[in-house]
Amino acid sequence: MGLDLMSKNIYKLKEVADITMGQSPKSEYYNENGDGTPFLQGNSTFRDKYPTIEKFTTKETRISKKNSVLMSVRAPVGEININPLERICVGRGLCSISLHNKQNEYLYYYLKSKQKLIQSKGTGTVFSSINKKDVKNIEIYLPEIREIEARTLPLKLIDDKIENNNAIIANLEEQAQTIFKSWFVDFEPFQEEEFVESELGEIPKGWKIVRFDELIDFKNGFSFKSKEINDTPRNIDDLKVFKMGDIKVGGGINPNKTKSWVTREYVKNNKLEKFIAEKGLLLMCMTDMKNNVRLLGHTALINSSDEYIINQRVGMIKPKLNSSITSSFLYILTNNDKFLSDLRSRANSGVQVNLSTKEIKNSLVILPKDHILNQFNQISEDIFEHRFNLEKQNENLMKIRDTLLPKLMSGEIRVEEAIEVKQTL
Repeated sequence: MGLDLMSKNIYKLKEVADITMGQSPKSEYYNENGDGTPFLQGNSTFRDKYPTIEKFTTKETRISKKNSVLMSVRAPVGEININPLERICVGRGLCSISLHNKQNEYLYYYLKSKQKLIQSKGTGTVFSSINKKDVKNIEIYLPEIREIEARTLPLKLIDDKIENNNAIIANLEEQAQTIFKSWFVDFEPFQEEEFVESELGEIPKGWKIVRFDELIDFKNGFSFKSKEINDTPRNIDDLKVFKMGDIKVGGGINPNKTKSWVTREYVKNNKLEKFIAEKGLLLMCMTDMKNNVRLLGHTALINSSDEYIINQRVGMIKPKLNSSITSSFLYILTNNDKFLSDLRSRANSGVQVNLSTKEIKNSLVILPKDHILNQFNQISEDIFEHRFNLEKQNENLMKIRDTLLPKLMSGEIRVEEAIEVKQTL
């Protein structure tokens, strides 16, 4: 623990915190309609700091209260989030931890800094897990409140900036989707025009119905073998392997989800350069779980070149050369509810739900007149350039935070540095 090794203020969690191990209600009590108590089972909807709530339960089991730390106790062990709501029902695979002194933000960062140590405690031949005894015996250094606040301050400032940027990004996304729906689904600005029948219902006269394949070039990602992928980067210029889990529910990139890398040497030796993503490439999730279809068909728009290499079951989509279609138009289209619903209805269902390349290409798209498309392109391109800038800013902030985290939690960085960080944000 660095400078804290000399300290006597080291406790086991069972001495300084309340610990609640998750227990899941029966599935018959689950819903996605907002009925009952927000419910989390496992860490599948964990984000950078706060989880996304997608399920609710009408029967409560174990409860996590606001600002408690949520930690996964089943594979992958040691993922950490904070409960942002008054009450969350925590299910199997999670525990909720709250310090007696209420300094749970410090607890969150401290456990993040000890993530590898916590993961090393996991046991199990198929899925690693830790039990309540393991959680109780996790050691934590608890200095005086002033010192806790000084160590936590710069990390909180960075995360607050990230959350603020995320709120702006979500607003930009909503704006783009609202305009798209108004123009190309409800046709609100064009109600005075003549409408004609089409395969997709009535559309303004002069508009066309085209196959998705006419607008895009499509190819599948590369089928990496697990032994070819590293769980940590070996070199500073290693490429991140972009998998389905790197796409967010609703669309977009999960920048903090990357767990796999390959070296440039491996890419060069195996002639895999064509799978390296360029800025503006659209990536589609082609496989999902049958009993919980959340990601299928959603897309992410790459915001910088030469950072990711694309894994199998991720579709690589880009506008055809010399096309008036833009990547931002395709992104908004593919994450539109109407497009997604149609696409998912044509998926192959087994143990998993799969989209075929053929069905993706065969999707029908309403194409407006050129001058209308150009107007929308100008609006959407401005929105997404702003979004890209914010996403890159967030990635840089995350790197700064992750560099500071172990140093602050060990006491290597003191109050003076915390003030300097505050002044730069």
